Amino acid sequence: YSMGGLAVSPDEHWTGVEGLYGAGEVTGGLHGGNRLGGNSLAEILSFGKRAGLAAIDRSKKLTAQPRSQAAIQDAHDKIDSFIKKGDEIARPLQFALRNIMWEHGGVVRDQNQMKTGLEKLAILKDTTKDLDVRLDSEGCEDLMHAFDLEASIMSAEATLLCALERRESRGAHQRSDLPEINDSEKVNYRVTLNENNKLEISRRVIEPLCEELQKIVDNTVKINSFEGKLLE
Repeated sequence: YSMGGLAVSPDEHWTGVEGLYGAGEVTGGLHGGNRLGGNSLAEILSFGKRAGLAAIDRSKKLTAQPRSQAAIQDAHDKIDSFIKKGDEIARPLQFALRNIMWEHGGVVRDQNQMKTGLEKLAILKDTTKDLDVRLDSEGCEDLMHAFDLEASIMSAEATLLCALERRESRGAHQRSDLPEINDSEKVNYRVTLNENNKLEISRRVIEPLCEELQKIVDNTVKINSFEGKLLE
């Protein structure tokens, strides 16, 4: 489970990829250090409206939809590279991935735990090179699982790398080896895929709240007791 999201523009929810917008829980930055239960519906409605309106506006301005033959060929090559005989099946590897993240990327973790998890992920990633993927009259289920496994391994690796970099405990991110909040960690960690297909982590300093939002925060009544309240 990841509490991150895509970096998007605040008004249009544009991802930086031409024609691609984000809405709902996939958009990062809403929750701060924690995730508020029950916010997902509000995210879908409010941010879905922004993304939808921006997509409509873009579509109305288009007179033609160019298609990159190079991109299409890359997609075909990607699919073809998966379809082959091998000694490994995707489903058991998916279960293995779940176990790795359960043991090494759980609610409370530490540096050694996560480093071991990354080592196991590297072995698992290497194993996926020998996947058995075949197409038959029943459909493309093998191929679907292969793509899902590849994406899940990347997501798992990004989660552990970012959790290693954030050397503190804050909100829902809890490290038993670094249990205190670190003021120097008031940053967002961003994961990008470089030209060599490797994940890179960078830090982005969080800008101060605008005056309007800061006033709302300052005027919020603090809850001194949770007695008798139902917490999710």
